[in-house]
Amino acid sequence: MVEVPWPNIQTKFEEGGARKVPLKEDYAFKDMWYLDTEQAEPIFKVQADIIKERQSKGIVDVGCRHGPVLKYLDHNFDYMGFDTSVEPIQLASEEWKDNVNIEFRCKSWYDIETFKVDFKVDTVIFSGVLLYRSDHFEFFEWVLKFYDAKHAIIQEPYHDQKHWDDNLILNTITNDLERYRNKYKCKETLLDCEIFAGKRLILDVTL
Repeated sequence: MVEVPWPNIQTKFEEGGARKVPLKEDYAFKDMWYLDTEQAEPIFKVQADIIKERQSKGIVDVGCRHGPVLKYLDHNFDYMGFDTSVEPIQLASEEWKDNVNIEFRCKSWYDIETFKVDFKVDTVIFSGVLLYRSDHFEFFEWVLKFYDAKHAIIQEPYHDQKHWDDNLILNTITNDLERYRNKYKCKETLLDCEIFAGKRLILDVTL
């Protein structure tokens, strides 16, 4: 059993050789406590600033947890966030129950019904989730095409972070960013986040 920083969940690995952190679909809210610290706040503040600058009116948040970006925004837009884990969605649904334009779903990204909304989507947030898909670029393009959305925000761990275990393969898409840069207009922000043992990339993508 090896404890890994994100998520902070006990994960089984086979003895010897390189290891990759798997997606944990159902996790306790407290297991990702580090996302609610002051050190993590800049990540969501930058995302919120991008949303304000773009004047987004319809937002889908893929892997939303409890929707921390909402803390830094006025709520003059439609929003649907989904996550695979029950507890964060329950907490978010209770916290935002009085906002009729904000919805949370405990759903899988492998179910097309998960993505259906009754408002026009102009911005899709992928916050630390594309790293769990080997087909991240194809999935990204499918989601944007599904909504005919022209803007996305991607947040990912950067590939040159400080490793806590030399045998652990860091889940990241940042070694494959040329696929995004070559096709779309991308504005990049790098944040030093010690609690994540290194940098986080926020990519402002315009189609």
